[in-house]
Amino acid sequence: MKVLFVAHQFFPEHFAGVEVLTLWLAREFKARGHEPYVFAAKRSFPVHDMRPGEIENYEYDGIPVRRVGRPREGLRFHYGRLNYENETMAARAREYAREIGPDVVHAMNFQGLSASVIPAFKELGLPIVYTATDFWVVCPVVDLRRHDGAMCRGPDLAHCPRCIVDRTPMRRRFVARTVKKILDLTPNVALKAAGRLSETRLSVYSHTLRQLHNIGERPEYIRGAMEQVDHIIAPSQITRDLLTSNGIGAEKIEVSHYGIETSYIHSAPKKRNLRSPLRLGFNGTLAPHKGCDILIRAFKGLPPEADATLTVHGNLQRFKPFVEELRRLAGEDERITFAGAFAREKVGQVLSEIDVLIVPSRWYENAPVVIYEAFAAGVPVVATNLGGLTESVRHEENGLLFELEDARDLAWQLRRLLEEPGLLEKLRSGIGPVKTVEEKVDELERLYGTLMEKRAAI
Repeated sequence: MKVLFVAHQFFPEHFAGVEVLTLWLAREFKARGHEPYVFAAKRSFPVHDMRPGEIENYEYDGIPVRRVGRPREGLRFHYGRLNYENETMAARAREYAREIGPDVVHAMNFQGLSASVIPAFKELGLPIVYTATDFWVVCPVVDLRRHDGAMCRGPDLAHCPRCIVDRTPMRRRFVARTVKKILDLTPNVALKAAGRLSETRLSVYSHTLRQLHNIGERPEYIRGAMEQVDHIIAPSQITRDLLTSNGIGAEKIEVSHYGIETSYIHSAPKKRNLRSPLRLGFNGTLAPHKGCDILIRAFKGLPPEADATLTVHGNLQRFKPFVEELRRLAGEDERITFAGAFAREKVGQVLSEIDVLIVPSRWYENAPVVIYEAFAAGVPVVATNLGGLTESVRHEENGLLFELEDARDLAWQLRRLLEEPGLLEKLRSGIGPVKTVEEKVDELERLYGTLMEKRAAI
């Protein structure tokens, strides 16, 4: 069986959750005698030495990969439409599918590629499976966290443009500031005007209004493309609910957790801490939406005599301004260590050296891999009481929960671990088994087989 995995980016430069999940699945399919391929986007010039639409072929861990340069991003570069409709990416997807002849396409993320690749694959009669690894299909900034800090439930023309403006890097803020001024005055009028102007010759003189119109069209375009997907996998119930409430999925969506690679975890030496200090850890992207600043504030809020340490693992170069803010918050506290990123095969060792993993995210986090890895290592998790996090972390059973953005509440939960006799041991014993990548591929083989039979019967 030939399986074409589709992702927003891939190894070796990118190795976060989606990329890791894709690699795990591809490896396991290859180990079973199947032929996996990867089709992915890659950030383009000037971030990398690759032009929009340019093709790169290589192998990673024995798996053939084709990457295509993403369009330039931001409001200056037609962000609105190329975010969801990109005929260049569709053409590249069509070319690669014709070249390798897959039996099934499994998309893990469409960001950077656009939803246009869906009809491109469907033109060739290919079954398409989509795993909703984030909320891109309903949210142009992915995380459903609004510009005003509120959690969002789906597209809203009074907010989406503001959210995009808020995420625009400062060096590109001229257009962004113009958009914001218009929206602050008359958001609905501006959006309606954009629709009218986009159909006239005047639109060539109003880039800002064209962008607003494009953003307004995004939800309908993506819904239409997603109707051509044969099966949708939601890794959490909240993901399923958010997709279906926004008109995506209907009767073809199921909830099924990720399967993780456990060999690196189970083979690592166990270094359980039976005495103080309490070793706290953060493993993840050092970006604002992951909330590491909340964790550092909470840790600094512990009593001076608290016998605990905090080790922060994550790329220290990617989001430098935020990392600088984290270092400022940590100050001269010698108990806090910024250990940087680690190789994937070291995850078991890293987890064996902490007692509790903290996941202080500011967004729904439909099903973070780091939690499953921690549980596989027997490490309890303290997480935000929000979204998919609460579906895995059960308060006072296998971890603790604290309220969104509340550093004081997080500090209290950490203090409980220090002061309540037997609490840490109780949480460790409450951790159940996690789904392995082998079990996940068992499920996918059955699903792919069913879809291929339906295709053959047509």
